[in-house]
Amino acid sequence: METLQAQKRDLSVKAKKLRREGLMTGSISGRDLKESISLVLSQKDVARLMQDHHVGSQVNVKVDGEDHRTMIKSLNFNGLAHQYIDITFQELVKGEKIKTSAPIVLEHEDQAQGFLTRGVEEVKFETYPRDLVDEIKIDVSKYPVESSITVGDLDIAKNPEFTILTPLTDIVLHVAAHRHVKAEETEAAETADAAAVPATAQASNDKQ
Repeated sequence: METLQAQKRDLSVKAKKLRREGLMTGSISGRDLKESISLVLSQKDVARLMQDHHVGSQVNVKVDGEDHRTMIKSLNFNGLAHQYIDITFQELVKGEKIKTSAPIVLEHEDQAQGFLTRGVEEVKFETYPRDLVDEIKIDVSKYPVESSITVGDLDIAKNPEFTILTPLTDIVLHVAAHRHVKAEETEAAETADAAAVPATAQASNDKQ
């Protein structure tokens, strides 16, 4: 689990001033905390973290030297300013289930046996902190043409430690046959198109 450095925030300092200094706001909430912890973090550190993490990922947040095992709960990004504005974390408590989601990652797409059409791209679920997953991988190379994979077909849906919140019948992936056009069909189509051009021109001349 990656560690992210943070400091407790002085609430008298405005968020706008912090952003001008390359910092951003954040917070940690959790059942075992008397109150949420307001944070100040480096925008660069968060940007680096988010290159391979996402909402739902687990992160160890070190606040003034104290470790907090957390999950990224939400993230606010300003697209116009191209900077992260705020991030919230939920502290993970042993024995307490948590609701979150994980993205579906397709592996070996270059070895797929057909044309891939994607459906849902993440699965929502509830589980204990010890069983949390950051992503759900599917090896697409093993599925033949005309295969349809639903949420219920995924390994995570068959794991009794997970309560799946996304409908089990939702389509995740469909493998369709590649369409091969015969050379004769292509030639016939090109011939028909070529013949249509002078005919159209002649009709235009007749009207004149």
